[in-house]
Amino acid sequence: MGCGSSTPAQPTPPSGGSAPSAVPSSVSPPPTITSESRNIDNALEAAKHEDEGKIKMLLLGAGESGKSTIFKQMRLLYGTERSDDDLRMYGVVARSNIVVVIRKLLAHLRSLGLEEELDRESRENEDLNGDHAGMTPRQAYDELIAHLVDNTAAASQDERMLLEGDWVGYSARAGMAANADAKLFLQHHESIRILWQVNNILDEDV
Repeated sequence: MGCGSSTPAQPTPPSGGSAPSAVPSSVSPPPTITSESRNIDNALEAAKHEDEGKIKMLLLGAGESGKSTIFKQMRLLYGTERSDDDLRMYGVVARSNIVVVIRKLLAHLRSLGLEEELDRESRENEDLNGDHAGMTPRQAYDELIAHLVDNTAAASQDERMLLEGDWVGYSARAGMAANADAKLFLQHHESIRILWQVNNILDEDV
């Protein structure tokens, strides 16, 4: 035994007649529906033409053969312009990469015992520039070692303000690690520049 539901019985049409239709065939759809349908068709057609106008390219090659490099270069040359947020993010990452490279350079200088070469470079700069030599390569090396490698230097008031407050290189998309390294670059950019220009550490005998 089961249960179910039923719909009201429809009147049976007379013999030879036809059942009445819900909507007469002569009634057209409302104008709003016709307009929306036309707009959708136009949008689909425009999207189709736009897709046909795109140039598609397949880059094939082994690993590390330069596929990503070519793609990025084409985006830089022919892609959309970068927003201010994108440019700030790139600046943060570039500064972070410089700090990473400087850390490695400092570690190599220490492991190879090239501090004396830095002292010689410093004396040569003093002989050339006299009392107006400014920061010497050895002073730049000692400052960067203390702040970037050994972490033994106490932060100055300006450095604490830079670390605690907002700053020009801030970009949430770059990540906190990159932000921290970029802040270190802004704090010690002069000593990084001086150490990067040292000549004696590039001696062919090394």
